Parts: sequence; structure tokens; C-alpha cells
Amino acid sequence: MQETVSLKISKELKARLQSLAAQRGVSVSALIKEGIWTVTSGAVGKAGPTCHDLVAPYLTAPGRVGSSGLGDLSTNKRHLAGFGRRNHPKA
Repeated sequence: MQETVSLKISKELKARLQSLAAQRGVSVSALIKEGIWTVTSGAVGKAGPTCHDLVAPYLTAPGRVGSSGLGDLSTNKRHLAGFGRRNHPKA
């Protein structure tokens, strides 16, 4: 049995819903139902593994691309000293 629910939303949110529904080829009602199911099923905030999580074993294993053992040099201030400057001395 179907029940009717009424809610007030801003014009901006309504436009966003209509645009997304059109992109997906569904009705606004179907889109809202999907959102309600997602929230009530507890799936919100439970994302799957990140891309890094999936590829890490292939990159960090001995003999692989990222197996230098140096860690993340993008946060190493000493490693980045002079980065982007002309005539940067090579380490």
C-alpha cells in the first residue's frame, strides 16, 4: 500500500532534483524514494574501499612500483625544498 508524504524544499533543491531525475531518466518521486531507502537502510557514510585501498597491495609489495620504502614524499618539506624554482639544484 502506498502512502503520500508531503515536504517543503527550496526552489534550488527542486531544480537540482529535477535535473538529476532527467539525467537518470527517472521521476523525481523515484529519485526521492531511492534517497529515502539509502538513508533508512544505513548505507549512508559506508563507502566501499578507496582506489588507494584497492591498488596498494600491487604498488607496495617488494619489487613493485611503489616499493622504494621512502614513504609519501609529497609531504616531506626537505624533499620539496626548492620545488618549482628555476635552476633547482638536483639532489
